Amino acid sequence: MSKYVLMMLLVTLPAYAAQVCYSDITTTKPISNFQLNADGTVLDTKTKLMWSRCLIGQSWDSSSRTCTGTAQQLDWPEALTEAKRSTLAGFSTWRLPNAKEVLTLVERSCVDPAINLTAFPASNSENMWTGTTVVNQPDRAWAIAMYSGKNNTKEKIIRLYVRLVRFSDE
Repeated sequence: MSKYVLMMLLVTLPAYAAQVCYSDITTTKPISNFQLNADGTVLDTKTKLMWSRCLIGQSWDSSSRTCTGTAQQLDWPEALTEAKRSTLAGFSTWRLPNAKEVLTLVERSCVDPAINLTAFPASNSENMWTGTTVVNQPDRAWAIAMYSGKNNTKEKIIRLYVRLVRFSDE
């Protein structure tokens, strides 16, 4: 294998480095904020939002309590379509979260990824789509870099990861 091919493979693989959490920074999303459900969903008891524990493409394995399979990267229109099609846990009201909703998942005391890995196992550090279009730039939408929880904009043709959300009935 040439050095170029090997380099390209390394550049295109998702980041799965070990999460780093800092004890001198107050935890912002402790596990006590979440109700972990056996059906592959998690309820944020503060925001009342229900989230998919796994990214699109992964499946929840209740026996091992983790996500299995490979997370898919979708362009923004595909992400919207997949959200509408989802019947995860018997619900048909899934959608792409808006930018503010995704930011409620960010664990500020951790990086790589900046999310509670007990509630959202097998999460990666890559960009995740939101359903929020950039004002005055209809070809772009907001994304959240899960490495650090920072927001950024991406062209809607770019392929990013997707986590679904819905309003809880509880």
